[in-house]
Amino acid sequence: MPSSATASAQSAIAVTTPISNEIPKFAQAVPTQSGVLIAEDDLLSRQMLLFLLTEWGYGVTEACNGDEAWQILIESRQPMLVILDWMMPGIEGPEIVRRLRGRAGGHLHYIIIMTAANMKDAATLALDAGADDFISKPFDRNELRARVGVGHRMLLLHQALADKMNCLQKVTKRIARLARTDELTGLPNRRSFRESLTQAKGVACRHGHSISLISIDLDHFKAVNDTLGHSMGDQVLQGVARVVRETVRCQDLASRWGGEEFLILLPQTTSEAGALLAERIRRNLEEANLSGTQITASLGVAQLRCGEDVNTLIQRADEALYRAKFEGRNRVVTAKP
Repeated sequence: MPSSATASAQSAIAVTTPISNEIPKFAQAVPTQSGVLIAEDDLLSRQMLLFLLTEWGYGVTEACNGDEAWQILIESRQPMLVILDWMMPGIEGPEIVRRLRGRAGGHLHYIIIMTAANMKDAATLALDAGADDFISKPFDRNELRARVGVGHRMLLLHQALADKMNCLQKVTKRIARLARTDELTGLPNRRSFRESLTQAKGVACRHGHSISLISIDLDHFKAVNDTLGHSMGDQVLQGVARVVRETVRCQDLASRWGGEEFLILLPQTTSEAGALLAERIRRNLEEANLSGTQITASLGVAQLRCGEDVNTLIQRADEALYRAKFEGRNRVVTAKP
């Protein structure tokens, strides 16, 4: 047996349009979790709306006055499709619209305002207040279904657009990350490192901090590629990157400069402290068994001079590295202050 409220709603709807026993085709595509807020102080009208929207597959939240509706709309999980009566106790429909549109994210709601058809310029005033649509009372059920369906589709389009924008942002971030990362080792590439070094130099100069650089070049790496193949050479480079990453401090920045050469930025570090870290890296590389291959490296360390540009700093670190090569490889050499 239907409840007395449902029976009253059915009777009231029959005044305007007869109720069909068939569920509209549109309703079959509407997920039951689609939420609609009804803000209506007239009990009979609210029951009619509740009955129809439930029949069409919408989940319904009810409010009997404007204050109650506003409290629902400022909750974190509020319905996005809203049907507001124009005049009701507390906050009236147009004022709720204005408040909602002024809130962050309030422009995403789809709002339909309902009021008596004899109200002069009602539709214009409702739309000017920020509503998306307007329905006169007493309403026709088919018109109501169609207009609510438009709102539902608009919300789906908004959600689809938001999902695509979110996906685009993720892809854009990934592309930006790939553009700054060496594909083989996962370390920052030359371009990214140079930008970071320039920024670090600016900070160091402003605050009077020391900054040092370690240049690393693998010894006899060409022989690895020639005898074991480039695939094994790639594995060795990945292993070197891993050893370097595990040895440097969290504030340091290691990069693959190119080929078998790596550069490490050492913020707030003197050349003496940089040489100690470089020696740990050299020793760890020598002791590591990278894909069954023993690898050694020559390292040069240079500290930024007052007024020196980054290109000169990199050049001095490389010159110290070349001296390490000349002196017999597998060692650390520090550039002159």
